[in-house]
Amino acid sequence: MKNKGFTLVEILITIALIGILSAMAALTIPGMMDSYKVRGAARQLYSDMQMARLRAIKEGKEFAVEFSGNTYCVKNQINTATSSQDGWTSGCATTEDTIIKTVTLASDYSGVSADYTSSGGLNSNREIFYTNGTASSGISNATWAKVTLSSNSRTQSVCVRSHTGNIRIVDASSCS
Repeated sequence: MKNKGFTLVEILITIALIGILSAMAALTIPGMMDSYKVRGAARQLYSDMQMARLRAIKEGKEFAVEFSGNTYCVKNQINTATSSQDGWTSGCATTEDTIIKTVTLASDYSGVSADYTSSGGLNSNREIFYTNGTASSGISNATWAKVTLSSNSRTQSVCVRSHTGNIRIVDASSCS
């Protein structure tokens, strides 16, 4: 007579294989989450920069995306009399400019940090979009500006070409 069923050894081997595969999957999940957060933050910033550029063209006013640590805002000017030398007031909590949108990366994409630079390694904190679609970081002769978003070993950059206003997301560390 033939017995049907599984032996104890077969069940233990199956449980061991499931345990090994689960452990391997658990090790890759944090890296995947970092990647998703960085890509999500890059897409959000790209979208907000496109919005600022298109509104500048459509409404015939300058719009800016200003960075302050891991927070950025999209804004336009309302009162140039009290503004700084370049016509903009600093910060995302000002009453001198109209704040369209504010994004805090720490709350929306935990663990993601942002670093804003323009060509030549010069630091600025604002990308301005003009009515003709071009852009400027406020630094003379800068040909591009870059926002590097990173979390652990995952990095993506959002690059803006000054002369064309073209915005793109790149995996490379260079925008040129």
